Amino acid sequence: MNIVLAAIDNSAAAQPVLNLARELARLAGGEVEAVYVEEAGTTHTAAEIARSLGLALHRRQGDVATAILAAENERDAIAVVVGARGMPAGASPAGHVTMELVQELHVAVAVVPPQAQVRPIARVLVAVEGDGENHALRQLRRDFGRVDLELIALHVFEPDRLPLFADEPVLETEAWCEEFARRSFGVAGGDVRLEVRAGDVTRLLPDVARELEVDLVVLAWHRDLAGGHGRLVRSMLAGTDIPLLLVPIPGQA
Repeated sequence: MNIVLAAIDNSAAAQPVLNLARELARLAGGEVEAVYVEEAGTTHTAAEIARSLGLALHRRQGDVATAILAAENERDAIAVVVGARGMPAGASPAGHVTMELVQELHVAVAVVPPQAQVRPIARVLVAVEGDGENHALRQLRRDFGRVDLELIALHVFEPDRLPLFADEPVLETEAWCEEFARRSFGVAGGDVRLEVRAGDVTRLLPDVARELEVDLVVLAWHRDLAGGHGRLVRSMLAGTDIPLLLVPIPGQA
């Protein structure tokens, strides 16, 4: 059974987290289970919501990140859903627990802003830095392919990395797109639409996601936010109200 684990607390993010976890479980043909880490002096509102939805609830105590990591390992979940921050004006790019989890978890992590309007997932935007398109698309099809999705891949040319086109730039651009699609989309097992932009990807990605009215943004990455790495992940965590699914590239930490 494919398990999607929803990490909930008593903040405003709990309901969107549960909503997205249920959507991902629908795509995976699986079930949602919730993990709730009890903290002294807090109410049990989130746990009561999970129980009212009929979800399996795992209560934990102690360090929040450690407890969620242990629960994921015990339940062998295919994904963990967490809130970006407790309140819309909270920590940026995300709370410290979320920042720790996205780097430590070896499975896909969905991060939900507290103000997110979680809709049924039908249109998904896949965008990565480097050459991670294949991995992100393959994982989407493997773990969340029980329902047909409209997949859109966004490739952004940074200004200093534009291809060197010669005498016929239109034809050469088309040829580049065809080769990119052949190489990247063959692993997806279905139609994927390619969108190409030029500019700063950290600024363009949130704008394109809103423009295309996508329900989920997917990024493949190396689980590393140290030393300036993961700038696109940081940007998306800080600046969008669209849920974000982070897919770790194997073999990297």
